[in-house]
Amino acid sequence: MDNLSNNNLGSDAQVILFLRGKAANLFCLGDRETRHQGHSANHYRAVIPIEDPPISTPNQPRAAQGLFSTESCLLNTAMAPDNSSTPGASSLTPQASDEKPSAPPVNILPSLIARIYSIAHPALLLALGATRFQAVVADPTKELLSTLPWLTLVQIFYVIVCLPPAGSTPSTETSASAPADGKSSPRSSGPGGAVRHGKHGKRKQHANSWACIWSRLLPALLSLSLTFALATPVLTVLLVLFGAPLTTHNSETVLCAAHMAVLSATALIYAHGLDRAVWNEVWGIARPADAVWGSALGTGLGAWFGAIPIPLDWDRPWQAFPITILVGAYIGYAVGSLLARTPLVYGKRVKFTSEVSETEKKTN
Repeated sequence: MDNLSNNNLGSDAQVILFLRGKAANLFCLGDRETRHQGHSANHYRAVIPIEDPPISTPNQPRAAQGLFSTESCLLNTAMAPDNSSTPGASSLTPQASDEKPSAPPVNILPSLIARIYSIAHPALLLALGATRFQAVVADPTKELLSTLPWLTLVQIFYVIVCLPPAGSTPSTETSASAPADGKSSPRSSGPGGAVRHGKHGKRKQHANSWACIWSRLLPALLSLSLTFALATPVLTVLLVLFGAPLTTHNSETVLCAAHMAVLSATALIYAHGLDRAVWNEVWGIARPADAVWGSALGTGLGAWFGAIPIPLDWDRPWQAFPITILVGAYIGYAVGSLLARTPLVYGKRVKFTSEVSETEKKTN
């Protein structure tokens, strides 16, 4: 009788302990869901597996099974990552990855001819303008039209010789002129191999030189076509908005815009292509100073300052539109191109007072 009662008590105790282990697992699951809202269910299944306790055996009490399952549940809950305290962390990561870094300043190519001509080029343009100044005063339309092809050739030669094309790197520029195969040919070891190797090397160098010239000439021609197709109409509209006559002197306005576009936009398109981020910085006057951006900014500022003598009552023939504007554009191009390459200006940006700093000052 005593043995039967003991067996009944043991079965009842086992049932109670089994239900207690189930309740502990359910409590652990509910506590985990309330603490870690926003996490996916797959994450919890991978980190904290919840299983039913196995059927008890005489050698393993049910209470021990419930205790171990509860402790493992709480341990996995404590080890799970909790990002609820940093709500902005997930939103900051995609924003940082979407931001595109700004294009660095454009350097003059390291070759000797590029460095020499980059300094002589502004002086050449000023000399061209000085020699043709009297002809421009006598007949602006005819002279501007006749000098535009010469200005175009000079600018094309400048960008090909001195500037890297859009999308290129210094390594690709140096490797374009290097031989395609740096290994020596085994034929050169023979008595007549030196002659054969020399002819083969000359052919390769000739082919590489033509490939290098074509890789720079094609972007130059494309940039020139975009200059006449896009930059010239835009600058024509800007000249009219800044006070150029709308119903008269139309040919002078278009030719003045064409000269300014060739001076400022050809190098910009050649060096940067159609990169949207770069052109946003150009229109926002936020590009770092270099020879390309300095010459473009100098052209615009020079033309703006050149318009000052037009309304004055000096009664000089050179005050006629658009002579002083073009003179100022040429001078501004030369000054900006040389000044932007100096160590004091190179790589720096034009800074404006931001609205954020003003609001911070008011709050403080």
